[in-house]
Amino acid sequence: MRARALSSRFEPLSTVADDPARSRLGVVRFADTSFNPVLRDGHPELTVHLAPDDRRGFAEIWTSSRGVESGEHKAITYAHDGEYLFCAGRIPPCDEHTYAGRLAFRAALELAGKLGYHHVFRMWNYLQDLNPQTYREFLLGQAEAFAKRPVTWSGLPAATVVGSLGGGIAFHFMACRTGTPVTLISPSGARGVYVHGRLFFTAPSLDDAEELMSAATLAQWGIDDGFGLHDITTLKAYARQPGDLSLARFDCDTRLDRETSVAYLQATLLQEDRAVEFEGIAG
Repeated sequence: MRARALSSRFEPLSTVADDPARSRLGVVRFADTSFNPVLRDGHPELTVHLAPDDRRGFAEIWTSSRGVESGEHKAITYAHDGEYLFCAGRIPPCDEHTYAGRLAFRAALELAGKLGYHHVFRMWNYLQDLNPQTYREFLLGQAEAFAKRPVTWSGLPAATVVGSLGGGIAFHFMACRTGTPVTLISPSGARGVYVHGRLFFTAPSLDDAEELMSAATLAQWGIDDGFGLHDITTLKAYARQPGDLSLARFDCDTRLDRETSVAYLQATLLQEDRAVEFEGIAG
């Protein structure tokens, strides 16, 4: 397994253990309520309403092998280690999604630019009452914010968009200081961003994920690398219905490495023809 300066794992909400060898960049709690991002013990913590109860919730913990500095900027909480920046924010429920999205991302990107992290390579957006119209409105505000700041991003292929159970719009993103992220898109709908020897991907099935991360596909995008399902370190499975979630669980149990950290969430998906969506990291 490759040494990783940036890493993530899933833990139960009740037992988020510290790793003395690594510093926390951020924690995302998937729980039965939502909270504004806060600084807790020197790292950002964002709570997203995506679990019916805390028993079925979990925490995603992002860590770094380097020392971390953290802070707050215009309601955005952040931490960075010299190479990676983790930013988190929340927009309360509102009707002006474009305006609110523009304000929130102006603040976040202003911060990223000042700290020297000029490329956003991965983003997660959790929208209450998700539908194509609200997402388009939010996306317009987001795009307007990027147009006014000296920060680029890998575009829609780099974003996960999921409907939450409440709390307005919660978001967090990762930005890097060096390297050139490469965006990949496959006809199946799988997509990803390759940076620093790792692939951050989203796919409608594990078969599609496997094809996207193969050496043959990566070579088409000028990348001399390749992965298999056994290289996935963390994976989230989102499904519309409990039955679809059970099928996703069976697929993961039978095809992924035992060391892969996997989490499951029932959620609204943006694409109406998609019953399940997988997103994770390989490498």
